[in-house]
Amino acid sequence: MTKADAARLVAIVTTAYPNYDKFKDSQAIEATTNLWATMFETDDGRIVALALNKHIATSKWPPSVAEIREIMLEIQHPDLIAPDEAWAAVSDLLYTAGEYNHGDLSRQLPPLVARAVETIGWGNLWEMHRSYCVGGKPGMDRVAFMQQYTPMYEREKQRAMTPAGITATIDKAAAAIPDNGRQLLESREAARREREDDYRRLTGNDWLRKLSAKADTQALPDGETEGKA
Repeated sequence: MTKADAARLVAIVTTAYPNYDKFKDSQAIEATTNLWATMFETDDGRIVALALNKHIATSKWPPSVAEIREIMLEIQHPDLIAPDEAWAAVSDLLYTAGEYNHGDLSRQLPPLVARAVETIGWGNLWEMHRSYCVGGKPGMDRVAFMQQYTPMYEREKQRAMTPAGITATIDKAAAAIPDNGRQLLESREAARREREDDYRRLTGNDWLRKLSAKADTQALPDGETEGKA
């Protein structure tokens, strides 16, 4: 978005909120324009305008940069699911899939939601889900999920809301600091994914067909082959 685009949007804000004292000062309007031009420099001006229009339609007060970027997040990252919606999806899956859900969670839930469930463990979550039926405290499944998912969501949300240029600068600065902690975290997740792929290969149809064919071959009399008259 260019500075001219920022000036047009700030003009819309001053028109939408005529009683806001700050916008009666031309220097304050110029400072706001400069700030918006910087904070939305790498963004599509049409998306910023759309977010601004939603804010004007739903708020009595002028928007901060963070408020505009939060609405932009809703538009540009629909896969980043709010905690209450995420729990609703997990609750539905617990109800429909049951205890022995051997499906690929990444195909059943949005990525970040699936990662949170994986971290807790489906079996653990299911035991908490069913505990109220055997005298346990109800709602512990929800508590466990929200405690795991909410900070993950907030980290992803903040990163997605941060302008790309600022994020790139932060990443570059972080990469220059020796730290094996992040690499260890990534390697642990990669190892988990590799093990899950191994399990899927072992329990997949190809493996079952090979096992069945091997068993059939072993069952044939010596010297005979399958298909021989």
